Amino acid sequence: MTWIGAPTVYYGDEAGVCGFTDPDNRRTYPWGHENKELIAFHKEMIRIHKEHPALRTGSLNILNGSLHVANGDEYNILAYGRFQEDDRVVVIVNNRSELAEVTVPVWMVEVPRKCKMKKLMYSYQEGYSVDYEEYLVENGEVVVNMGAYSALVLCG
Repeated sequence: MTWIGAPTVYYGDEAGVCGFTDPDNRRTYPWGHENKELIAFHKEMIRIHKEHPALRTGSLNILNGSLHVANGDEYNILAYGRFQEDDRVVVIVNNRSELAEVTVPVWMVEVPRKCKMKKLMYSYQEGYSVDYEEYLVENGEVVVNMGAYSALVLCG
């Protein structure tokens, strides 16, 4: 929902349907037994996608080349921004099994050098949160603490 192009949800992914290799590549939809939290997560991400023009038609800038991780190891950390006119969205993904303090150069997607960014979504191993939270941008950078296997979507 944050990457370039039209978002695609394969049949049943939103309800927790899984599969393996052919012939078990896709099981039937679990009518009455859907993963309600996963469906709610997808609805929130669709809402975010609809509310932010930058996610539909905005430019893309990969921020990895200039980000900084506190322990110096940037392996399995991804950061990118989508921006269009006054709409700026930054996505940070920690695909590691440990916490990471990440400094992201949000100025590279036209976020002001000193401002506050709003959390749109934070997903982690146990679920997700859309509770209101602000992050300070100083000198064009935002510092975030990312849990293991987590993703953060900010707007500014």
